[in-house]
Amino acid sequence: MGKYDEKISDNSVWITATPTELAKTLPFYITEAGHFTAEKDYMVQRETHDSFLFLYTLHGEGSVKSGDFEFSLPLGFAVIIDCHIPHEYHSISDKWEFLWIHFGGRSVISLFDITYPNNSVRAVCMKNAEDFDERINDITDEVKQNDIAANIHISSHMHSVFNAVCLAALEKENVSIKHNSADDVRAVIKYIEKNYFNPITVDDMIEDIHISKYHFIRRFKRAMGITPYSYLTNYRINMSKKFLRSTDKTISEIAQICGFLDTSNFITHFKKHTGEKPLQYRRDFS
Repeated sequence: MGKYDEKISDNSVWITATPTELAKTLPFYITEAGHFTAEKDYMVQRETHDSFLFLYTLHGEGSVKSGDFEFSLPLGFAVIIDCHIPHEYHSISDKWEFLWIHFGGRSVISLFDITYPNNSVRAVCMKNAEDFDERINDITDEVKQNDIAANIHISSHMHSVFNAVCLAALEKENVSIKHNSADDVRAVIKYIEKNYFNPITVDDMIEDIHISKYHFIRRFKRAMGITPYSYLTNYRINMSKKFLRSTDKTISEIAQICGFLDTSNFITHFKKHTGEKPLQYRRDFS
């Protein structure tokens, strides 16, 4: 259910597309798209809609609400919202010109969660606006064709647009944090690279960083996608692969060199992350 008061100019563009079964197997597909010039009273309010929605302001200003988050969408700003939860958007200027795309796909949810953890949706400023506009225009041109090649191109273009929004959101998040978390993350990665063969803890990693362990772990995971200790384990496994493939050292020796507690611990972690035991991995490359 929803409420609509879609007062738009006569030159507004509205494109509908019914995705084929093939299109639905791709990372992204589009169901509708448009280029609207909306009047001041323009408003859309829904409880749910089976899609995600991309909005990008070209002129004027709109207002968007998604779940518990409400914000303005001024010139040059974009947002992606999950329409499966209550949402609304409306014009707050005399003329609001904006591009919009309803879409779905196999990669949408994972990228959405990276862009907006805990569904903390917000508008982001899109730099290099001309390039961004061109990508979206490419999408609307392809939608009209709806053949296999067009569906593949649409998926690729939508991935590019989503990536741009995601990177802008991450950049905005880093700028809003007074503490320079990017430098701290890089410092810890360097520490891991120099000390992975030693029995180190997260407390050791942040000894020279003046921030609580809880906040650092959260920021590290936001930047790298995993916790600091998981990153350490991955790094140790990557180093062990080099030893397995380029030396005759025993499994026990490699476990010790790479900082694992013992041989059993090494084998357990290696199999968990690679799907096979170290000896089998060595045989595969011998």
